[in-house]
Amino acid sequence: MSHDSLSLPLAYPFVPPQRFINRYSDEDAITRGTLFPELDLPFHDYQIKNPLPKTQMTELMMLDFVYFELRLYLDTHPEDITAMELYNEYKLKATEARQKLQSSLDSHYYNSWVYSPWPWEGDV
Repeated sequence: MSHDSLSLPLAYPFVPPQRFINRYSDEDAITRGTLFPELDLPFHDYQIKNPLPKTQMTELMMLDFVYFELRLYLDTHPEDITAMELYNEYKLKATEARQKLQSSLDSHYYNSWVYSPWPWEGDV
């Protein structure tokens, strides 16, 4: 193998341009793996077939996913004011959902710990 063949690039990547006007819903984004349909290149058109459970944790996961996707988008489109406003909105929604989930978990575990029968009370 010659030295010249080692210096050739392995590939020329191409990423389709993202248009902020086209976006998936929160639930579709997390199941498709991207917020932007232009970047949706499913492996053999694989999709998650089962709907996600409607829980506080799922809601938080969707909000965090969209928030992270918007942050990545803004890395390459920092001048997009609409995207920045939506990013800030999702940041707030994710923070509130995280606090709500933490509060309900704390309450659930506290109540189940304090008000459940203790192991020596024979109801275990």
